[in-house]
Amino acid sequence: MERQRSIVAVAACALLLLGVVPVWAQPQLIVASGPVGGVWYPVASGMVEILQNKAAMTLTQQPGGGISNVFNVGAGKAHLGFTTADVAGSAILGEEDFKGKAVKNLRLLGVLYPQQLNLAVLADSPIRKVLDLKGRALVTTQRGTSTELMTRRVLEAHGLTYSDLRRVNHAGMSDGVNLMKDGHVEAMSHLITNPAAYLLDLASSKPIRLLSLDPVAVERLLKFPGYTRTTIKAGIYRGQDQEALTINSPVMLVTREELEESVVYKITRALFENRSQLVAVHKVMEHFRPEEAAKDPVIPIHPGALRYYKEAGVAR
Repeated sequence: MERQRSIVAVAACALLLLGVVPVWAQPQLIVASGPVGGVWYPVASGMVEILQNKAAMTLTQQPGGGISNVFNVGAGKAHLGFTTADVAGSAILGEEDFKGKAVKNLRLLGVLYPQQLNLAVLADSPIRKVLDLKGRALVTTQRGTSTELMTRRVLEAHGLTYSDLRRVNHAGMSDGVNLMKDGHVEAMSHLITNPAAYLLDLASSKPIRLLSLDPVAVERLLKFPGYTRTTIKAGIYRGQDQEALTINSPVMLVTREELEESVVYKITRALFENRSQLVAVHKVMEHFRPEEAAKDPVIPIHPGALRYYKEAGVAR
């Protein structure tokens, strides 16, 4: 038995001298994504598969939300996390949900793809603008998610709070669609990439409209980090005959400052070299390109990711 242990130890030392770390000696990394049924979860699954098969890394995935993921990454409970630019910016600055709990060690691995806030109502609804939501029932996602934070901010930018609404339901996207179909709520708010499958599902049975944000409210929202003005073009959904003014906040893959540069470089390189596999998982990942992933970062880029972007010629 002692002889076998000695052989294993010698073999391990030999591998290390050669710069090779055996799989059983590598740390297991945790990726915090989103709820099952959303986009983040399958995209994260695709990343896990790439990193395990192409980079010989050991990873596990756990569901989460944009805000909770940031807290977990900052605390070392996860090594990678999905979030949005507005949440990441607020985390670094210690604002809103991060007041007194700033996540100063949060770092960017890369921007993944754009997302827009969709405020949807049925096409025949008397709700024509955001202020008309007063006294109405709204469904959005659970607290701790990027969508819920943006929903609160959008209402506040229009002079409303949850207490001004008749009721606010917190549910997943598919449950939200059912609440709309059954007439239990009159509006739904989600931060998504268009066209979204759940809204296509809703519009296939009941035509919908997307509410435009008030231009003055948009200007108020632009003071937050990670927000940009955008419009959702007309005709994406049945019943949506006009474009809608809204806010964009892209999805980001974040890590923590303390994660080794070599590890983050290896992850970044493997994901981009196998980008086609991520696009096959979900077409939204067509936006995942080096020149976009490192563009206008809201938080500092991790040195390991920055090394890759410099090699790709998209960062200095």
